[in-house]
Amino acid sequence: MQDKFDLPHLNELKETFKFDIEENERLFDQIRTGVSDRLFAFTERIIEPVIAGSESYSCIFEQEMLSDQERQRLFDIYKKIQVLKWENNLLMLQQNDQKTAAWVKKTWELWSEELEKELSDVCRKLSDSWSDLKLKTESQSYQG
Repeated sequence: MQDKFDLPHLNELKETFKFDIEENERLFDQIRTGVSDRLFAFTERIIEPVIAGSESYSCIFEQEMLSDQERQRLFDIYKKIQVLKWENNLLMLQQNDQKTAAWVKKTWELWSEELEKELSDVCRKLSDSWSDLKLKTESQSYQG
């Protein structure tokens, strides 16, 4: 199936997205579920709080740690992930191995070509920014 659908190696997918395969379950659905669970967790834990904010104290600072251009790049990636999310939802409703394989391939390409590097850069920048963050006097909020 890997050759038929031009997919990355199963072990590479499993290692990257940290999922296991059950013997008696539909293989493509397991791969799609494993990949989507990990991908959408990154969206919820990294991208959404930074571009949209949340009620957490850290988001107040983190939104200011990224430039408008960096937030725009994250939003552009977020849109691509949302497309994948809704395609994934449709595949849960209408199972189709060929369309699922195409979805896995498309998701892998986004991960490999753009998403992994961009999320790593954002994580590094926010980590560095937290290390360098200094609170100022009460009349000033903070300095990044």
